Parts: sequence; structure tokens; C-alpha cells
Amino acid sequence: MKTQLHPHPLFIVFWLLLIGGVSPTQAQTIYKVTGLVTDANTGEPIPFASVALVGRRVGVLTDEQGRYTLNAKLLTDSMAVSSLGYKTLRRAIDPERLTQAVDFKLESAGNALQEVTVRAGENPAWRVLRQLRKNRGLNDRKRLAAYEYDSYVKTEIALSHVTERMRKNPLIKRINEAMSKQDSIVDDDGHRLLPLLASESVSRYYFRSSPERKREDIRKTRIKGVAVDDAGLSSQLLGGTNLVSQNFYDNYIPILGKDFASPVGDNWRGWYEFFLADTTQIGDHICYEIQFDPKRKEDLAFIGKAWIDTTTFALCQIETRIGDQANLNYVRGLTIEQELETTTDSTAGNSGTAGWLPVSIKLTANLTGVGKQSLGMRAQVTLRNSNIIVNRPHPALFYEQPIEPSDTVATTNEAYWHAVQRNLAGPDSLSKEDQKSRQIIDKLRAVPAVKMAEAVGEVAITGFYKVGGLDLGPYPYLFAVNSIEGLRTRIGFRTNDQFSRSWIFRGYVAYGTLDGQFKYGAEADYLFSRQHWTVAGVRVADDIERLGLTPELIGGNRIFYALSRFGRVRGGYESFQKEVFFKTEPVKGVLITAMLGSRTFDPYFNFLYKAQPELGDQSPLRSEINDAFWSIEARLARKEKYIMDGNERITLGTKRAPILTIRYTHGAKSLGGDYNYDRITIRAQQTFRLGTLGRTTYLLSAGYTPSTLPAPLLFPHIGNPTPLLTTNTFNRMNYYEFVSDQFVAIHVQHRFEGLLFNRIPGIRKLNWRLIGNVDALWGTQSKANQSLETNRLLPNGQRSVRFGTLDPKIPYMELGYGIDNIFKLIRIQAIHRLNYLGDGLNGIPINSFALKASATISF
Repeated sequence: MKTQLHPHPLFIVFWLLLIGGVSPTQAQTIYKVTGLVTDANTGEPIPFASVALVGRRVGVLTDEQGRYTLNAKLLTDSMAVSSLGYKTLRRAIDPERLTQAVDFKLESAGNALQEVTVRAGENPAWRVLRQLRKNRGLNDRKRLAAYEYDSYVKTEIALSHVTERMRKNPLIKRINEAMSKQDSIVDDDGHRLLPLLASESVSRYYFRSSPERKREDIRKTRIKGVAVDDAGLSSQLLGGTNLVSQNFYDNYIPILGKDFASPVGDNWRGWYEFFLADTTQIGDHICYEIQFDPKRKEDLAFIGKAWIDTTTFALCQIETRIGDQANLNYVRGLTIEQELETTTDSTAGNSGTAGWLPVSIKLTANLTGVGKQSLGMRAQVTLRNSNIIVNRPHPALFYEQPIEPSDTVATTNEAYWHAVQRNLAGPDSLSKEDQKSRQIIDKLRAVPAVKMAEAVGEVAITGFYKVGGLDLGPYPYLFAVNSIEGLRTRIGFRTNDQFSRSWIFRGYVAYGTLDGQFKYGAEADYLFSRQHWTVAGVRVADDIERLGLTPELIGGNRIFYALSRFGRVRGGYESFQKEVFFKTEPVKGVLITAMLGSRTFDPYFNFLYKAQPELGDQSPLRSEINDAFWSIEARLARKEKYIMDGNERITLGTKRAPILTIRYTHGAKSLGGDYNYDRITIRAQQTFRLGTLGRTTYLLSAGYTPSTLPAPLLFPHIGNPTPLLTTNTFNRMNYYEFVSDQFVAIHVQHRFEGLLFNRIPGIRKLNWRLIGNVDALWGTQSKANQSLETNRLLPNGQRSVRFGTLDPKIPYMELGYGIDNIFKLIRIQAIHRLNYLGDGLNGIPINSFALKASATISF
């Protein structure tokens, strides 16, 4: 079962959308602006000039007499007029007046277009695009040695798309009873919306190219929303440039976890059809207007327009949207609008231009849930950049800190926001309509049914129930029924930053009705530094584990670990563990962990090993193992980004860069263990794009121990005979079927992202996606380690459990293929075990084929 383990309360908003909604109505005020556009020298009217509100995508064209009438439900403080051959002119207007007249007199621009040579029979847009790619080294922001700027970001999320059937929902009815007819907002397209979130943030963004480093200081945030905290994690997710940092010069644009082909990327001809429409003046630049459409409507590609400067062939402006037939889940529409401007080199003695940076970005998404009982959500993010400094890099250490807001990031400061409105945000700052959104959100949060939905949603999504400084949970571990413990009940907790920003405590108590035993775990950590993540702690636990299925080995998959406690527990053992650890990140992306610990192994299954193998069959037999060790681990993830959730550090991924982990462990009798030994393990994982073929993910692991040890201290390989599909296990291998003292394992999964199914009529409409995987394991076990096994009968007349050994020349192999995205949620996959067939060890049959399922939420 694949699940998101690091959620955020903002996601509760989306799930609230899937179960409830409203049907508000409201009459809207319409503003009217009229006027005449003429030539400043001749006085002649200018027909078909573009008249628009500055900061909003609202505009009209003048008629044949140069007159215009612009109607809008919201005005900004200025208007702009542009026409080919004339300089763009801006005029201030009164945003409060219902009707007003504003005339414009345009002056000649005096610019000449560069000559464009068109080859016979060639699309004229291709020449422009080739020149754009040729000049990319001059215009792309990545060419700059460094840049920094102030960013203003406004995020708005609202409920939309409410059907008659949804209005009968009990939660909807309660909301409708509490909300008046005036409690709604109508967007530019006439859709009625119920605001759920409105936020503003100001940050300073820094970039350095060599070595590539980024830093973002979130200076101020104000957030109002349903199921969203006022600062902390919300400030980091909603503040800054994370959501709107797309660079269209790249070949692929990552959005919603998918890679969309850029219309101006290297493979533009393979993805798009183009049309050179016109030349248009954008600000001070005369631009070619190029329209583009995907060659295949089902592909992850855009529909839209790009404006390319006629002198530098730089991208000046781009407007894109995703087509209705693109293979996406939950997305009914998504648009990106981006404006770029030339920058001035800020180095001493140099005042020339230095590439283009985005100065205005707007992203709008319309989302909907699954089925007729779902609702829709509209999200809009607006960004404005200013105070740009180029080619003044800071020292590399300046960038070595995570995205973390200051303690005063959410402190109320109206004077600060008034200054932001004047100097940074301009017309994009919170308007009267935005202020009304905040009032509606306050009223909505006061509805008892919404409060209950928030509380239930937070527990369902995070797994914890927050009570002041304590989080109770997680709920997947609350109950289990198995052959050793009977009914197992577990109650746990962790402290949060309300309890302490330095001390972190975790603990749980569990009880089994069949064995009548209490189990427990406790941990105390002290957080020294958030900037260079440094924490020390001690933990102790006395519980039942399953051989090869510790949380560490299965990669933190809580659901799979919780389900492993159900049913017959093969390979179960009691373990008492004590550990002291220290973690630090001296350099960003390099995490060092040192640990000192001990653990016991007391099996519930038939297992004995030779305590003195040199005596052969005369050796005394033992079942318990005492292990004491120290270890050092280095985790390398240079491009990984983090955010802080209270005292928890959450990774945002590495943008397809590899993550490498290396650990050395030394077991020592001097520390109280039964064995001296050495062990080294290596783990690497990465996700990368293979062009039009889709996306590949691999997990590579290897281990080696030259010491002679009982099987539980070697490498028991992770099998998964359950019906659940997990990507980091061998899905047709039985539990502890094979053990090695040296091994190499690889799990490769490839998602075709609709590449094949998009071209099959009928199936295409289902949005199914083909997926495949290959899993391989090379391993061996020395004769010295094999000699520790015994064939002698136990006192109960049975033999000790045996562990299989792989042939080093023949890898264990599994092959899988299946369909993902069934009902936008389910994945069904066929798994074939290709070798090591026949009779299984310990009387456990081997099934070479199985159908497995998992559930995941993805776009």
C-alpha cells in the first residue's frame, strides 16, 4: 500500500472538497471605462489597439474609430494601451469609480523588426523557434552567475463546481444554513466560488549557478484558511516560489508530479504544431506571437501562445493551458501565464543587460474529485518579482540553510503590508474582494460541521490527533490481530513544537490479549540546530518484530509495516533494543549519523544455530542472540529540499537527483554482544525521465559482511507474500526465504504515463497508464555461515527453520506489468517469479504468479 506519510493540514482542504460544498449566489458590481485611442502626432484614431487593466487579464480592442468600452467587476489602479508600431502607454485610473472616461495618445515606437528568412515549404514559426534555442545561452536565467529578488506571492483556494446532487449532502446543507446569499464570490468566468484560503507572503529568493545553490528567506506571511495553520508549515508551502518557479527554457516543466513538454524546449517539433500569428508590442519589446497545440491531445503538453522578442529572440511572455484530454487525474483545467523582462548586470563597472527573469507569474488550477459525490476546487497563485540584483553571488555557505520562516513570520503588522502593497505587490495585493474572502473564511470556520470535518480530516490524513503539545497516534498502529498476540492494542504519542522547540519525546504502550504481555517504546531527542540539522537522542523498545521487516528495512512504509502485524506471524521474535544516536548535516545535503546500540533476538519460531560451529554436530545449540554495535552512516542528497513542520523535518524530494546512503556497522563483544563483526551497506535511489517513454525509478542496494554470524545477523531479504503490492520488496518471495552475507539487489519501475494507452480508442478515455517493473537479487552465503545451521531435531520433534541460499551465478528474478490509475486510484499488477521454483523451504509453498493491488493518489 503506497501512501503519503508526510501530509500537511492544507491537504485536508482538498478532502473537504471531496465530501461537501455550497450553493451561494451574489450580484456583482460592474465597472465601466470608455475612451478614445489616437496617434499623438496626427490625431488619427488607432483601430484594433489593445486596452487592458494592468495586473489583470482583462482587456478589449478598440473599434475602427479607435474607441473602446471595457467592463470589469474589479478595477486596478492603471490601464495600458499597446499597438504595433507604437510605444505602450499607461494611465492611472480611479479603481473606485463605477464609470469613467480615459483617452490615450500613443507615440510612434520607431523600432524595426529583424529579418526572418523562411525556407521554402517550411513553417515560418520554426525559424523563430530555432533562433530562440540558439540564443538560449544568452537569455536563459540559468546563464547568470547569480541573481536574487524580492517575491510577493498570493495564493487563493476556493470551492467550486457544486452539483444539485452534492447540495443534498448533510455537510452541504449545514454550510448552506450558516452562510448567507452574500457569502460568495464570482470569478472572471462567472463561476460562483466559496473561499477556503487566502494568503500573502513576501520572501527574498537567492540563486547561485556555480556551485548551484538556492536559498529562500520567507520574511512575512499572512494566511486565512480552513484547516490551515497561520504559520509554520503553511508559510513554507504557500510562501515563496515553490509553486510557480517554472522555466520554459527547460525541456520539461514539472507540474503536479508530472513532466510537461515545454513548447520551446529542444524537442519542440516532436510535441507541438506551431503557427506564426502576428507581431505584437509587449511592453518595450516588439515580439513574434506564436500559437502552439499538442500534436496528440492526450500527451502531457500545453496549448497556448508565446511572444518572442524580434531582436534578441528571448521569451518575453507565455500563456499556456493544459488540454481537456491530457492524461491527468483530478485536473479539469490548468493555466500558466508568465511575463519576463531583461535584467541589468549588477557587477561593478558593468551596466549592460544580463538575461531575462520572470517578473510576473500566474498559475490557475481547477481540480475535481472522483465520482458524482465529489466537488471541485479552484486554486490560483500570483507572483510578482522586483528589486532584482544580478551576478552578485554570495559565499556558498550563505545558501546552506533549509526553507524555514522566522519566528515573527506570521506576526500581525499592517504597516508592513501597506508598504508591500505600494512597493512590491501593486494591483496584485489583497483587494476589497480578497478582504471579503477572508471574512467568508472566518464565518465558514465557525460552522460546527466544518470544525468537525477539520478535526476528522486531520486525524485521517496525518494519523495523529493533536491535543495541545501532544500528538496522539498514529492510528494505523492502533489495532492488530495476529497469531502471537491475539488482539493487539497500541497507544502512542509524540510531542510537537508547542511542547518544546528543542526537546522531542515519543512513546507507545501495546498489549496482546493472547500472550498477555505489555510492549513499549520510548524516545527522547534534543534538537540542537535547524539550520545545520543536528539532533541527538536515545531510544528504547521492547516489542515483537518480524525477521526482515523492521521499519528501517522497509523504508518507513507505515501501512505495510502495520499490516504485517496481522495474521500468522512467520519469523516473529521478541527484541529488546537500546540506542543512542547523533545526527548532523555539516554541509547541505550531507547527513551524518552515528549510533551506539544493542538488541536481543528471542524467536517465537523454531530456530536454533550452532554456538560453536567448529565442534560440528557436537556443538551446543542456541536460539537467542545478543547484538551490540556502533555504526556510522552518510546520506548524500545534494539537491534535496526540506521544510520544517514544527520539530519534524520533511523532505520535498531531490528533483530526480540520486540519493546515496552508505553505512558501516561494527559489532563488538566488548559492548556486550555475542559476536565481533563488520558490515557495510549501500543504498541508492533515483527517479528520472526518459523523454517521451515516461519515467523510471530505481532502488539499488548492496551489502557485505565478511564475518561468521547466525542468519538473523546477516541480510534476510525482504519478501512479501501478502496481496498488497510494495515497490521495495520482492513480491513473490516468502518471508526470510533467502539470507545472504553479500548481495546486490535492484528494483526498477517504469511508468509509461499513458504513452501506449493514450493511442488506443476506448481505453484512452479511461486514463489508464501502463506500468512495468523488474526486480533482481544476486546473493551468496559463505560455507562458514552455512555451517551454523543445524539439522538436529528439536525437543518438540521438529527441525530448526532453514534459510535459503542463492547461487551467486543465478540471480533471483521477478517481472511485473500492470495497469495504473484505475478509477484514478487503483493499481493492479501481475507479478511473475522467474526462477528458484519447486518445493519451498520449511513447508511453505512457492507460487510463481500473483495479481497484486495497491492504492495511491496521484495526478
